[in-house]
Amino acid sequence: MINRVLMFFVNLMQRYLPDPFTIVWVITLFVGAMAVIVTQKSPVDVIGYWGKGFFDILAFAMQMSLVLITGYALASANIVRKFLQKIVLIPKTPTQTILFIGFSSMALYYLNWGLGLIAGGFLAREAAKQHRDTDFRVLVTAAFSGIIITHGGLSASVPLVINTKGHFLESQMGLVPLTQTIFHPQALLITCTLAIIIPFVCVLMLPKRKEDIVVPDISKLEDEKVDAAATTLVETFLADKMDNSRFLNYTLGLAGLVYLGMYFMKNGFNLNVNILIFMFIVLGILAHGTLINYAKAISKGTATASGIILQFPFYAGIMGIMHGSGLVNVISDWLLGISTYQTFEVACYFSSLIISIFVPSAGGHWVVQAPFMLPAAATLGVEPWKVAMGVAWGESIWNIVCPFWALPLLAIANMSLRDLMGFSVLLFIIGNIVAIAGILLIPH
Repeated sequence: MINRVLMFFVNLMQRYLPDPFTIVWVITLFVGAMAVIVTQKSPVDVIGYWGKGFFDILAFAMQMSLVLITGYALASANIVRKFLQKIVLIPKTPTQTILFIGFSSMALYYLNWGLGLIAGGFLAREAAKQHRDTDFRVLVTAAFSGIIITHGGLSASVPLVINTKGHFLESQMGLVPLTQTIFHPQALLITCTLAIIIPFVCVLMLPKRKEDIVVPDISKLEDEKVDAAATTLVETFLADKMDNSRFLNYTLGLAGLVYLGMYFMKNGFNLNVNILIFMFIVLGILAHGTLINYAKAISKGTATASGIILQFPFYAGIMGIMHGSGLVNVISDWLLGISTYQTFEVACYFSSLIISIFVPSAGGHWVVQAPFMLPAAATLGVEPWKVAMGVAWGESIWNIVCPFWALPLLAIANMSLRDLMGFSVLLFIIGNIVAIAGILLIPH
């Protein structure tokens, strides 16, 4: 019964959910049409607003891209992958394996969602090689499950951005300290509850009968074989020696560590998106051992951020239409008519869930939603961090059933989207219960 329900949602997504780039253009057309109809602006005017806003958040797009790319580069370092190969030997039974992978995923995503996406895939792949008695679909689900706490973690896009000087909404909301977002009791309760419950739910997904267990083809999980002779570097030229110099690599890493020490001594544990990116660059450089190895890892990891790079200007264009046409004020007035001070954060959460269907990105999601939520919040006297965390948690819970974010992990684990999404829907339902309860029990 449960499996039939889950597969219904999987088939629905695969049949009717197009590529994210297609979605962002459909949203643009929809918002443009609304601006013409509701605000009575001409199509030419709307196109002008769209083009004018198109490049307004390039710095923000670069920050979000680097969060993912630097996480990938660190996770792909040999020292990290060898560590993952060793730790998957710790659990002995299927139940222990799923719990271990689930809790590890929570820890990885808490540190950095880019790291969680990539390291989680490697972790599931290595575990599948060692634990042939554990269902591979549940293994990958457990490895992916940590994404549900992304916006309660240290790389939470919205909280870090609004605590970064110069962010694109600073004139409206100022800087919001992390004590009001990811370190607030509400966020801590939701994050800790999900981090504990979700791995145990994954255990309940394990097939009861041995004949129902799905195991992967091990040959498809092996790393690509590389011709050793072809990759042997003959350091004939000075350039080759410099590229592979451990001295240059570790002096850069040491300089980065010194700066981080100075920063935290001066500011305490005050994370923002820029310092998080800097941390992962330094750790990645140290982990790879040479500058050329790290440069290659970054080059390969850039592909994982292609969706952000392509789509964010279009999100900015949508924001331009909403602001330029005055549509943002119309939507704000509508929100004011159905919300109160006490219910506004929950309203932000539910609207975030809906928008997440169309905008599978925390950064782009915030760009689309914040312009019409913040003015309504200000009128009601709702603090801006309530808006931010309502939006952030809605997107975070949706992530667990978002095909866009699952693709990097599925590529590493060599598994189909259908096999993952069928299990993720159950985690989505539980995530909603926990998040809504947390928002209602501990208001900001």
